[in-house]
Amino acid sequence: MLGVTCAGLALCAALVFGSTDRVALRTAEANIDFLLTQLRDTIEANANLGLQLADVRVVQDLIERAKAADPQVVAVEVFSPEGISLFNTDRGSIGEAISGLWRTAVRYRVENERWRVEEFGNIVVGQAIRNDFGEPIGNLAITVSGAARADMARGVLTGLAWQAAWVAPAALLAVLAVLLVLFGLSSRPLTRLTERLAGEAAPLPDGAATAAYLADADRVRLSVERAVTDFDRAAVEVLKVDESDDRDAA
Repeated sequence: MLGVTCAGLALCAALVFGSTDRVALRTAEANIDFLLTQLRDTIEANANLGLQLADVRVVQDLIERAKAADPQVVAVEVFSPEGISLFNTDRGSIGEAISGLWRTAVRYRVENERWRVEEFGNIVVGQAIRNDFGEPIGNLAITVSGAARADMARGVLTGLAWQAAWVAPAALLAVLAVLLVLFGLSSRPLTRLTERLAGEAAPLPDGAATAAYLADADRVRLSVERAVTDFDRAAVEVLKVDESDDRDAA
């Protein structure tokens, strides 16, 4: 029973860890979704004033502030439909072409859906920037640290381990106490039955079931005593027959 309890606690811990990790991951994804939507809406609002996307200089300030506000964000980039970086939190990459992996993700994304790739252990999530006519005029990409998710999972596991350090012993002690009580109650009739069979005096307890057990014990004990008496009598008769045979032979 203690082994089953340990297995149950381990299963509960695994389920709690899995659900907590999923909640943390969804929270992080919701934050990224909010950041993407906020930046895209602001950039589109400025681009729809009649300016080309490359001429909306406020974009550089917007993406730098967005990166500074979230420690999980590694980089934020805006690039043209041709795949040339227009604005980037890494200013040294402005004017360079995006990677082939990004091009493939943008090309094969579902219409009006975000695209997502994993690169260098990080996660890149992107979305198209559109003008008033719904035509794509560029793309916004946010790179999120993959180590941040591992650190989040590690933090959840550490907290769960601290909780289990005192919950598990307390639960095992409680189960052990309950088992001792249950085993004591369940073995009481058997103990009394054993005492009755051994011929030890024991008061008849309350309860029809226990009384029936003890009555059966009395009957069994009497049967055993009669069997022993019959055996002794038969043994005496056999000895008498052997002695008479010996005398006749003499």
